[in-house]
Amino acid sequence: MIKVSRMADYAILLVCKMSSAENKVYSAHELSTITALKITTISKILTKLTKANITNSIRGVAGGYKLMMKAEDISIGDIIDIIDGQVALTVCVEEDKNHCCELESMCPSQGNWQIINNTIREALNSVSIAEMANPFVANLQYKKSMNLFTTNKRIE
Repeated sequence: MIKVSRMADYAILLVCKMSSAENKVYSAHELSTITALKITTISKILTKLTKANITNSIRGVAGGYKLMMKAEDISIGDIIDIIDGQVALTVCVEEDKNHCCELESMCPSQGNWQIINNTIREALNSVSIAEMANPFVANLQYKKSMNLFTTNKRIE
């Protein structure tokens, strides 16, 4: 089964919540209260997001974490890559070519797997945190020019 890890899902939730107030500094405890996630989970996620310059760690009494980028400039693909590594549906499409398949040289499907993998990556990279944080139902429309899906339907 292909699915986003629980940590990546939690990281997207965390960044969505942090994006609700631009430039606000959140303590791990406050984020735990807002999201109902354990502080240890939040700390693990924020450590990775800070190393990737998505969040900034601020020390001191009024310290905590804040987003370094606007929600519109962060994609869910960015967050998944930071938490889980790049999406790779099969071994032959992994960027780390240290793992290879002994059938790679004669496999007729490798090119197709690459196209499918790239399409999924493009779809993930086309959805921003601002869109994910928006309380709208996703109405996927295919953009032929970019081969991507977009969201634009409001809950009635």
